[in-house]
Amino acid sequence: MFGAANRPFSIGDWLVLACAAVILIAVLGVPWLSLEDGSTVTAYNLIADTDRELDVPARITNLFLIVVPVVALAGAGLAVWSLASPRRARMAARLVFILGLILVGYYYGIFFYEDWVNDTTSATDYVRGGFYLALVAGLGLVLQAAIPRANTSNPSEAAAPAVVGDAAVLPGERRSALALGRARLSATVRQAAAALQLSRVPVLAYLIGMFAATELERREGQAFARLLGFRRMPSLFGSTELLEPFSRLDFSGVLAPLFPSPSDSFDAPLQHSWEAVRKLAEDFVYALTSHGPREPGFFSVLLRVVEYDLIMFVIPVLVVALLLRRPSNALLVRLPTWAGLALQIVVLYGAVSRWGALSDYRELVLIYMGVNIMLAISLNLVNGYMGEFSVGHAGFMAVGAYVSSILTMWLFVDERVFGEAVLSVPGWALTIGFAIALVAGGVAAALAGLLVAFPSFRTRGDYLAIVTLAVNFIVTGLINNIDAIGGPRGLNGVPLWTNLRWIFVFTILSVLAIHHLVSSTFGKGIVAIREDEIAAELMGVHTRRIKLVAFLVSSFIAGVSGGLFAHVLAYVNPGVFGILKSTEALVMVYLGGMGTISGSIVAAVLFTILIEALRPLAVLKWVVLPLILILLMLFRPQGLFGFREININLKGIREDDAPAGPMGVRDDAAAD
Repeated sequence: MFGAANRPFSIGDWLVLACAAVILIAVLGVPWLSLEDGSTVTAYNLIADTDRELDVPARITNLFLIVVPVVALAGAGLAVWSLASPRRARMAARLVFILGLILVGYYYGIFFYEDWVNDTTSATDYVRGGFYLALVAGLGLVLQAAIPRANTSNPSEAAAPAVVGDAAVLPGERRSALALGRARLSATVRQAAAALQLSRVPVLAYLIGMFAATELERREGQAFARLLGFRRMPSLFGSTELLEPFSRLDFSGVLAPLFPSPSDSFDAPLQHSWEAVRKLAEDFVYALTSHGPREPGFFSVLLRVVEYDLIMFVIPVLVVALLLRRPSNALLVRLPTWAGLALQIVVLYGAVSRWGALSDYRELVLIYMGVNIMLAISLNLVNGYMGEFSVGHAGFMAVGAYVSSILTMWLFVDERVFGEAVLSVPGWALTIGFAIALVAGGVAAALAGLLVAFPSFRTRGDYLAIVTLAVNFIVTGLINNIDAIGGPRGLNGVPLWTNLRWIFVFTILSVLAIHHLVSSTFGKGIVAIREDEIAAELMGVHTRRIKLVAFLVSSFIAGVSGGLFAHVLAYVNPGVFGILKSTEALVMVYLGGMGTISGSIVAAVLFTILIEALRPLAVLKWVVLPLILILLMLFRPQGLFGFREININLKGIREDDAPAGPMGVRDDAAAD
């Protein structure tokens, strides 16, 4: 009754339907668990018990129980789709196989793992028939993939050569069992990769997957983290917990005997230094291994972090993205470009805000990420797209930070530095005032950028780098010598007005502004200056005007990022915007790659997480970070992305389009 009339009976699809029906019956009508009072409940009762009124045993957490009925419904839908579209039978079988693995791995795997690590009592003593009935049906969803699907192709193609591996096998041709096995394995691997088609999944599907993973962590993250042995839910994908075992390492005793302070004296400095090295090695080995549940070693923490990230983030994102590949493609194809972009921005904000709302620390890190993204893409406009070499970008950030802070404190805040507020406005007007102050800080930074723009007309390369470095020192030197704004003591009392919404809005606006600038005809002139300035002038490119605009835009965005940065710290100091801050911006640009917005965004996110992950190493992190940069310059000087950009598929991916490359990355350098 489904599909073609000449199609043979498909036992695999009907088996999937039967298993899905059994799972739903087990969830809705068969006892699943016994309560402390001896009564039984179904899985549906446990899922619907959002207020935790049921007296469930403490050792039963029911992690991911919602996965069981969801997998059953999805498997039934795929089976019906396969019966209606015979040509999709094999793809449907693969998807059902993945769903079966999710069911068995997520709920049952974690349930039995919890029962195994619990030494006091057995959780399986409380399960009833529905639990095992759904488990058997879930195994049936996995095993159905071994049932061969009927061949619905044209019978005239049966005599055609079969392609196995890289070679065609003619009918009747014999091959060795080993060669045939290798060829079939290679073909299977390629078919699996082609079936997933990760490069053809639009970014919208990945963003929805991120939102789903965030919701999963909000619901089950704390319980799953405790199951793995964490005291609390990992903050930044487990990166901050990863190096905690090494927090005891003390490097100060290695060089202190050789270079003692006036108050210290060592009779045998080499011996003391050697003892410090030996103690350091012992502490390092001690940190690698576990010493009880309260002192996990590095390898133990690494295993827990990998388990947490796979279960909570990687697998949910991939599964949701693969399931929504076709619907999201169809939606994006029908939407206008601006609507597709707006939809992806909204979904991204939903995922980011929900993830950051789990803790204040996460929200603070997201704010730092936004500031670093703005700083990196603004510097990449000059260093990457235009090919100049600026090393004093933090100076423009300082101008924006101080100007916006002075305006907000002077106009809207009662404090001891500037006295009573000049303006008395309602609360809703403070939002407009803050936005105006940020823009004013950006304009002031853009005017300061003229100190670099005009010298760039006559200098280039290392000489321009010296000019930008001098501008950075000039800005910080002037601030240090103005006592009215705190001088070297800094400016206290800056209102804490920066939040995730402000950061997200200005970060998106900055990214869109840079993208539209470098993608326009005017922006092609910026790239032409990088390739050959003399040739660009001969071709009619107004290089001075282009340089002026590029420096103004770059300085403006850096100034706005400085204003946002100041209003999250509540304190600004000229020392914060020294050469170290400029070096951080350079690291992010060269880490992501020159002339790529995607690379700057990814590098800023990775750099922020890396700074937080290395926090347990204290001062040593400023040794590790330069080493990472040195290794990057040696083994990948073009950065993570080079001149490539991630294609965000605003109009979807049509089925007849050629793949854009690995992970949907396109090479803009070739296009230029």
